[in-house]
Amino acid sequence: MSKDPYNPYDDKQMGLAMLGVILFCTASGAGVGVFFQAPEIGAVVGGICGIIGGLIVVPGLMRDWHD
Repeated sequence: MSKDPYNPYDDKQMGLAMLGVILFCTASGAGVGVFFQAPEIGAVVGGICGIIGGLIVVPGLMRDWHD
């Protein structure tokens, strides 16, 4: 893989970080959903929040890690 000076982040690293955030939020949402007796709904809401949160958090994490 050649390094692009305009995009120093590796796609695989970005994807794994995003997957980790989504899975963490999905598991957390399912855990919270257990208390409301609806873990499926909690997992779906957690997954959606994980996608939105990942789009905000992952670029900052990669920037801090890369520099």
